[in-house]
Amino acid sequence: MASTLTLGILVSITLVLLAASLILLQREKKEGFATQSYSVNELDINTCPSFASEIQTAKGSTDCCQGDMIDGKCNGTTFCTKSPAYEGVPSCVDKWRQYFKDKGANFCPPTMPNYYEDVTNTSSAKGCSAGPISNDGKMPMDGSAKQCKVYVSEEDNLSKIDSCSVEKQRAKIQCPVVNGRSPEASALLDSYSKKILFKCEYPFELGMPDRCFEKNSLYSYFDKIFPSWRSSAVVNLDPYICENYLAERDKARGEANRLQAEQKARAAAEAARKAAEDAKAKAEADAKKRADEASRLQQQLDEANRKLQQCR
Repeated sequence: MASTLTLGILVSITLVLLAASLILLQREKKEGFATQSYSVNELDINTCPSFASEIQTAKGSTDCCQGDMIDGKCNGTTFCTKSPAYEGVPSCVDKWRQYFKDKGANFCPPTMPNYYEDVTNTSSAKGCSAGPISNDGKMPMDGSAKQCKVYVSEEDNLSKIDSCSVEKQRAKIQCPVVNGRSPEASALLDSYSKKILFKCEYPFELGMPDRCFEKNSLYSYFDKIFPSWRSSAVVNLDPYICENYLAERDKARGEANRLQAEQKARAAAEAARKAAEDAKAKAEADAKKRADEASRLQQQLDEANRKLQQCR
């Protein structure tokens, strides 16, 4: 009886644990879905920007003023209000949500669409993330999610391998389709010229070009390292441009087929020459063998005749 009771308790505990596991699994799935469907509307930033002062107006609202307050009013531009929105002045929450939306549209690549920035600190890091952003907008919630940076200077935005501008350019590149597949373009920084090159790489195939470069980045790179290349008679970048890649592959394949055909023809000619030499050598050997046999028989005949003469 006791053992039956114990077994019943164990079964009950197992069922409870199983149910708890299923609940946790469902919760994880829902949270994962929520993460994937992140929106700037989840941001909750109700603060003044670093360039505006917080003032109390005569009407009792707390506004963010870009200027001085005179007679209970902002003598300048009212960026937003920390109080409920009123005519002509949006709430800070809505203002910042629109700000982050606009920044994301302008700076973020499709692979990392969510913009982040600490709006209270002008020197804080700015960038984009593939994952959701914290409610205050300051940073990605998932530090392991793909990220890129928005730099202060345009030069850095165009020359840093981790900049969002570079990633945005890279994401736009459509590599030529080979064997039904188009590889993802990659960005690389040339340490000497500080230029970014975008390239498409393909699996090794004997005789086939295994990479090509996006035209503008390749031209910009050569403009830096060899300014006179456009008028040079020895520099031709056309074979290395992705726009010409398929034609170059066809050309290489045609050349490979031609060389292969020539090799086969040479192999066949060599085989025929060797066969002829072998046949000639065999014929000569057979002829020599027959001559030797005839000579042997003649010697035997001569010996027989000699002995016959001696008997007479």
